[in-house]
Amino acid sequence: MYMIYCGYQGCGKSTYCRNNPDTTIDLDSSNFVKKDKWENLYVALAHSLSFAGYNVFISAHQVVINRLIEEGIVFELLIPEQNPKAWRNRLEFRYNINPTQANMNAILDFDKNYEKDMAFYETLTCKKHYISARIVTDIDTFIK
Repeated sequence: MYMIYCGYQGCGKSTYCRNNPDTTIDLDSSNFVKKDKWENLYVALAHSLSFAGYNVFISAHQVVINRLIEEGIVFELLIPEQNPKAWRNRLEFRYNINPTQANMNAILDFDKNYEKDMAFYETLTCKKHYISARIVTDIDTFIK
């Protein structure tokens, strides 16, 4: 069965997809213009790709997850363990290696929303995988 995985920024979605190109798609939300109801198209595309035979990795934005839930789409969530300092260090390290605007935006979003995001994720009943900042590149242990 193919699955949609919502992954927190820096959890290894892109790395996993690069290493498994035949079975996965990294549907990066930064390629979408974040205007009113952008998540509808994003989720519809992810759902379509999963039906086409791919494991699809998407963002863990609250609006995206809420849309998945509204549509009754099954998904799994890849989120950091409760160690914000280690996760922020990971995002900074990633930016220092690859100083893109997307990587800077991940740090800024983390600083602004981490606590609110974690509180939201705890309310969800979907299958959750808590990922340590140290083992983040080994997410294939969670994907079966």
